[in-house]
Amino acid sequence: MPNKTIKDDVVKWFSKKKYPCKRNKGEHEYGEPVITFPPSIKYLYKTDNGGILFSHELEPEYKYLRTEISVAIEARCKHCGKKSVAYLSDKLI
Repeated sequence: MPNKTIKDDVVKWFSKKKYPCKRNKGEHEYGEPVITFPPSIKYLYKTDNGGILFSHELEPEYKYLRTEISVAIEARCKHCGKKSVAYLSDKLI
């Protein structure tokens, strides 16, 4: 049985990126982001029994804590169509 050796020309080197773009031969080129979920506003209140109430409307009978806004955006690769989704959320001052 002949001794098999690895030839440098035959060895396949895998990409360092997890999901490279096949059509663009490398990195994804994303287009303009699109808002998939419109901005939503949540008001946080502290209730009388110590719980927290998440509401989309103003509730004057409870103690106000803070207001949060959130939005989801999506961008697609121009060449292969890979989707990248981002969910942004932050409290308003």
